[in-house]
Amino acid sequence: MTIYFWWMILGFQAVWFACAWGISHHYPLLPLIVGIVYLNTYITKQTHKKIAYLFLLKVLVMGFFLDSLLGLLGLISFQSPYPEPLKFLQPWWLSILWLSFGASAKASFSWLKNKPKLMLVLGGVFGPLAYYSGLQLGSFLAVNFLAYPILAVGFACVMFFMMKWVHQQDNTLQ
Repeated sequence: MTIYFWWMILGFQAVWFACAWGISHHYPLLPLIVGIVYLNTYITKQTHKKIAYLFLLKVLVMGFFLDSLLGLLGLISFQSPYPEPLKFLQPWWLSILWLSFGASAKASFSWLKNKPKLMLVLGGVFGPLAYYSGLQLGSFLAVNFLAYPILAVGFACVMFFMMKWVHQQDNTLQ
């Protein structure tokens, strides 16, 4: 295991904390700076940058849809910079988090490649747990209890597709 491998795993945790804590404590530059450094490291190491950007875009779109849907349904309330009626949209700092989650996928979850059931279960458990933890840190204003089952299904799907795309990338680049 290389330094890059550990950077991708531990760096994602730093991005998550920078987003959750930084936004709730009014340090908006913290998630931006930590996220840019983390994502820049990821992109710099990619030999096929177009494929890497496309992968991150796919993960971002799924995350944006999931978060914005929960916001639109009134099941989650963000620390949002947007005015009404756009407050339901996923805020920019969650976009950094989703991009970073995608960047960490191969290092963090490649061992799940041939374990789809476990992948779905872990996504379904730890996705909602991340939102609950973010709520405790104050990065969300509110998360309705009904949001957690939707987050569980959403994260299970995100994990499934994310790892499917990682596997496809690996096969394409060989």
